[in-house]
Amino acid sequence: MEARWLGAILVGVSLLFLAILVVGGWFLIAPSRRGTARRGSTVPAMPGSVRPVRLLSDSEAAFYWTLRKAVGERWVIAVKVPLAQIMKRRSHLPSGLYTMLQSGQVDFLLLHPRSWEPVIAIELDDTTHETPIRRERDRRKNDLFQLVGIPLLRWRVGEAWSVEEIAQAIWRAAPAQGKAQGEG
Repeated sequence: MEARWLGAILVGVSLLFLAILVVGGWFLIAPSRRGTARRGSTVPAMPGSVRPVRLLSDSEAAFYWTLRKAVGERWVIAVKVPLAQIMKRRSHLPSGLYTMLQSGQVDFLLLHPRSWEPVIAIELDDTTHETPIRRERDRRKNDLFQLVGIPLLRWRVGEAWSVEEIAQAIWRAAPAQGKAQGEG
């Protein structure tokens, strides 16, 4: 009689193990059959899985409004522009410059209002730009803008930004073509 009980227990444990495999496989192996989201699916993501972020910090926003007053309608101001949208590599670049081109961005970019060509780039530097790593990144960014022929101006966070001083610095840095184009 003990053999029958032992056989029944083994069958029961086997069936339980099989049930666990089937249910576990249903969760692990076949998510597409259960209607869960997958690549290219139209099933919506869970609420809260994505959130908007601010484009500008408080300091950058304050500088933007001062810059807006300084340039008026002369140029369009773009913010947080990827460097790869401003310049294209035509030949070999050293690794550091290539990496900066592919992953860097500029805080503000003044664009011609009709042609949308870049005229002047502007960086707003905070205290993090004083570290050796950031100084090297800033040097590479400066080098890229020099190579492409677009002036790159820098202002420090915490300075008193005068509309007049910013306007004069931009006017001095603007290429002759940019000055002529920006006047219209």
